Amino acid sequence: MNSAAMAEQLNHIVELSRQGRVLTQVVPLNAGTHPFMMGMTRFMTFADAPPLLYQEGLHHGQLFDDPSFVRKYMKSYDLLRAAALPPKASLSLIETAAGDFRDDR
Repeated sequence: MNSAAMAEQLNHIVELSRQGRVLTQVVPLNAGTHPFMMGMTRFMTFADAPPLLYQEGLHHGQLFDDPSFVRKYMKSYDLLRAAALPPKASLSLIETAAGDFRDDR
């Protein structure tokens, strides 16, 4: 991927964040490894049913409906968010990175 394309993608994240469509938090490299590095995880909550967890990896996707398992993963996700930079600091870091890519640094 070239620098201009990366800058464009990062700027898109910034715009989505400013519109309130996403909440972005960057996990610093010094936070170490965490269980969410291995693929995509999505929590689904409902007004009239227990929450679900969907995980997707390189060669699989799986839906989990065991409430205790879903709660365990939600707790892990909360711990990861606690290790992440706050949203404003994350946005600032992304803007700086976009500028660096735009200027090809």
